[in-house]
Amino acid sequence: MSADHPPESTPSRAKEAITGAGLSQRRVAEALGIDETKLSKALSGRRRFTAEELLGLATATGVTVRWLLGDESPVSALPPTSTTAFGSDEEATPKRSIAEAAWTLFGRHGFDAVRIADVAAASGVSAPSIHYYFANKSELFDAALDFSVKLAFDRQIAWLDDIADPAHRLERLLELQSPLGRTERGEWSIWLQTWARLTLEDSALTDYPLSYERWSETVQTTIEDGQRTGCFRTGDPRAMADELTSLLDGLGIKVLTGVMDIDTFSLRLRSYLDRSIMHPSVAAPAATTADTTDETDRSADRPKESS
Repeated sequence: MSADHPPESTPSRAKEAITGAGLSQRRVAEALGIDETKLSKALSGRRRFTAEELLGLATATGVTVRWLLGDESPVSALPPTSTTAFGSDEEATPKRSIAEAAWTLFGRHGFDAVRIADVAAASGVSAPSIHYYFANKSELFDAALDFSVKLAFDRQIAWLDDIADPAHRLERLLELQSPLGRTERGEWSIWLQTWARLTLEDSALTDYPLSYERWSETVQTTIEDGQRTGCFRTGDPRAMADELTSLLDGLGIKVLTGVMDIDTFSLRLRSYLDRSIMHPSVAAPAATTADTTDETDRSADRPKESS
């Protein structure tokens, strides 16, 4: 997290999020994969949350990473509508748990194959409880989509907030949103199913275009930053963002459907960046798959964890 964020802001908001979600510190520590001592130190401001921990905390409590950082992160566009930090009513936590279970099942098996009973079993509640929170399966899918959108933008802010160089930030942003790197296959499955549903005349997914616009604005803002610093080519940043996001979508679909392998994906994306985005003075050689996916190589860019 950058120096622009007051050191006391994130710990205090983290404690507020945990309390608001009705979770114990032990349960949160388990969700983050750390011991309670480390969590206590982070909550008291004696150590910094890592990017992975920020993402896990936001997912477990239902808040956003942007909110945890004080609503000041510059690396992701603002959401189309404002939302509360977390649900203050007793329905927030079970409803979120159901949506997350549905997200996993829809992503793995598809909308048509998943039954309400399957979601109930996965979330540990009864089928009538599902209907108490969601009128039908379509509404449940919408909630799973909302979770997917939140996860994507939380991941961007958690992992990109410390990267000042626009060229490096754009490359990492594309990595995070591609079928490689940290994005799960199930998340892309949700996107593909959403796009298919949007082609139907009776589609009710009216909010999704706003979420996609937010993603496009994030890419556009990064390109504008790079143009100001001279590491990106001049041109219409909106048009450049549209072309780049469209290319990523198309290449991602080819990878998921087995039409293209990951080596070719990396090569095509790197070639486009060097040819159309990067200034000739900073364009890099074609990246290998290992450059894109090796966690060890990426670790130097992550927020350092103190003991």
